[in-house]
Amino acid sequence: MTFTNYLFKNLKYYFFVQLIYFQFYFTETLSQNHNFYFSDLNDNAKVNSLGGNNISSEHGYFILNPALIKHNLLTLNYFNYIVDISSSSILFSDSTKFLGNYGLAIKYLSHGKFKNYDINGNYNGDFYPKEYILNFSKSYSFSKFRIGTNLKYHYSKFYEDSNSAFLVDIGGLFKPHRDRDLTIGIVISNIGFTVNKNIEKIKSDLKIGSSFKPKYMPFRFSFSYLKKEIDYQNISLGIEVLLSRYFNIMLGYNRKIEKGFEINSSDKFNGFSYGLELILKRFNLNYSRLILNSITNTNNISINYKLKRK
Repeated sequence: MTFTNYLFKNLKYYFFVQLIYFQFYFTETLSQNHNFYFSDLNDNAKVNSLGGNNISSEHGYFILNPALIKHNLLTLNYFNYIVDISSSSILFSDSTKFLGNYGLAIKYLSHGKFKNYDINGNYNGDFYPKEYILNFSKSYSFSKFRIGTNLKYHYSKFYEDSNSAFLVDIGGLFKPHRDRDLTIGIVISNIGFTVNKNIEKIKSDLKIGSSFKPKYMPFRFSFSYLKKEIDYQNISLGIEVLLSRYFNIMLGYNRKIEKGFEINSSDKFNGFSYGLELILKRFNLNYSRLILNSITNTNNISINYKLKRK
């Protein structure tokens, strides 16, 4: 027990050293050309209903920000993306005397079914491209700060080629006032290396965000900024309408989706999202819908279940 107390007493210094190191390393990785883009596809309904990059609200999706680990929580997510492309994940988080706050997650992406033809047009069967992430998270709280780390193994299989990588995320959450609903988040993610020599280094990204609820208003506003490379930036906005302690409505906007999925001038609402949150004693049920353009939308559902302690 003495060793455990000593370990976690000094754990905050480990996080600070890690964060400072990766701030310098981030300058180098920012200019790299390739990435495992599956890491950027979030499949949590509350996150997507608030614009898709929210790192400062208490949604518990620690894959996006490891500082958001909640105690004794099981989360199931399913995201129906485009055509038959879908993503799903299972997250579990808890706290013990030995490990402190920790989380485990498995995230899976299916690219659907593809038909295989040779150069002569002969049909050679079907193949199913897929990717998955195994994630271990750890966080530590002190004063007004929460700091966390994700350790991720990423594997992808596309026809005959497979790639894998080891990635690290460093995330933080800051609450400057105990009596005000204001949080500021920062995440440096996808720092790491690939196992395959023919793949270039992975492109990291920086996310900064904040959430704020005015004292006498039933609204919570959120803002997130993402920087991946010199010419890749994204802004997302979110609003939670807090109707009651049991039911909320959420609205969001993602600038990159608006520009990337635009087909013609008739697309007025692409990039916008909306969602519903039902809050029960031990369940939280979230549904979101993202408007990509005038011909396609996405559906996303998430279930949070608070486990009983033994």
